[in-house]
Amino acid sequence: MSFGTQLREYRDEYLHISQKQMAEDLGVDGATMSRYESSERSFPIYLVPLIQRIYNIPDDVLLAMILDKPLKTVRPFSNQTLDSTATYEKGFLAQYGSFIENEPLLKEFILRASSLDHENRQLLLSGMLNLMQLFDNQTSK
Repeated sequence: MSFGTQLREYRDEYLHISQKQMAEDLGVDGATMSRYESSERSFPIYLVPLIQRIYNIPDDVLLAMILDKPLKTVRPFSNQTLDSTATYEKGFLAQYGSFIENEPLLKEFILRASSLDHENRQLLLSGMLNLMQLFDNQTSK
């Protein structure tokens, strides 16, 4: 394993966020983030403190990731996971909460999406991401 694969494990199992979300949080391209996590590209050292700060990663866990130690052997993660997730969610709400509150159509979309079962919600969100990509492609020309 490498730092990138350790980071992927931490992102998947403890933060429960998408690779795309992490890429956005770090200000890197999604394909670049994928290369970091698959060890096709070395993870830049200058991003390590940013990751620790954004996701509230404890020093011992970060050190285990850097030294390529299995994360599950560092400490029981149940409370730490909840702390990291809560910190991330609090930051997300602080950044986007007023935007959501002030956009009635976005609020309606969220309400409708939340009423769907998991499979249909994932289908809807995937379709919306594809639509947004098409929109980005058209507006960047």
